Amino acid sequence: MINFDEFMKIDLRVAKVINAEDIPEADKLIKVTVDLGNEERTIFAGIKGFYNPEELIGKNIVVVANLEPRKMRFGVSEGMLLAAGDDDEGVFLISPDEGSSAGQKVR
Repeated sequence: MINFDEFMKIDLRVAKVINAEDIPEADKLIKVTVDLGNEERTIFAGIKGFYNPEELIGKNIVVVANLEPRKMRFGVSEGMLLAAGDDDEGVFLISPDEGSSAGQKVR
């Protein structure tokens, strides 16, 4: 369990997917570029097999914006997108309702 103050440290933001690319050498990763309202970031997401990169472009999603960047084989991942599900039943991106915009804080 974490306490409320620890939970409040997590910065969840609405992000608009502005580009998504397949990584042929990766089994599970898609390279996703998101707009956070005031900056663009690259996130490597393990959603290949559940989403085609083309269908992600233009979609609003929820990301963890204050996650420490992580160096990966294909580049640096600068956040994490949120999804529900598992490899057996499917993976489903967490998306805000219409009207949300890039950079808005999720609360």
